Amino acid sequence: MRPLFEEKQRFSQWWLWAIIVSASAVVLGIFGNALYLQLVLGQQWGDKPISNETLIMLSLVNATAVIVMLLVFFNAMLEVVVDKSGVSWRYFPLFRRWRRIERENILGFEARKYYMKGYGFHRDLRGNKRITVKGHDGVEITLTNGSKLLLGTQQPGEFLSAIEKMKTRSED
Repeated sequence: MRPLFEEKQRFSQWWLWAIIVSASAVVLGIFGNALYLQLVLGQQWGDKPISNETLIMLSLVNATAVIVMLLVFFNAMLEVVVDKSGVSWRYFPLFRRWRRIERENILGFEARKYYMKGYGFHRDLRGNKRITVKGHDGVEITLTNGSKLLLGTQQPGEFLSAIEKMKTRSED
């Protein structure tokens, strides 16, 4: 079955990667310096020095956390597919399996603009979800249960057109 619309988005903003890489470099630099001072030069690091073993352990934990964070951001991807029977989406690695909204469960849909509410996955107290990776455009889908799902998109016109085609085909 050929999709009516398909989109894959990644975190590709240069400024976001500049922040992530800079923060990672600072953390690795601090602990690299601490290891060098204490293990190589024999100088205690800080006012209340810790043992060499503890410093090595903390450095490994921090390096692992930095690597995991970089891998998560590098592999993060929002995928959306509209076919003749519904809308499917997943936000890897948070949601590995595809989520699906059947066309019968779609009450309405509209293009929406959003500004700096944060990228990623967000859920409010009413159960509404927002999943964005970049830009300021999204398509908000209102479900028959009253909840809403906003999916960020770089192609709002094509996304809306595909949902419109999908919904009108169900009425034939």
